[in-house]
Amino acid sequence: MSTPLTDRSRDLRQQVEIWAKAARQQARVERLEDSGEFYASVPGTKGAWAIGSTPEEAEEGLESALVDWVLLKLELGADDIPKMGGISLAFDL
Repeated sequence: MSTPLTDRSRDLRQQVEIWAKAARQQARVERLEDSGEFYASVPGTKGAWAIGSTPEEAEEGLESALVDWVLLKLELGADDIPKMGGISLAFDL
């Protein structure tokens, strides 16, 4: 049996994952000259990025990094999480 806090945490994570998928659609991917790997980031999400062997791998890593980035920002009480795909994240934790 889950508790209300567990349910709330699961709901929050699901909302953040939906936000991250929307953010991924705005990803900028570039090839790094020195290593040949791909670097992915989203404008407005300073500090959230990923590197991969392929553009797809970099974007997948970015999506995961964005989830962690948002959860940390929310835990710290940040209010500067950009809207992505019409989704705005602002919660009282």
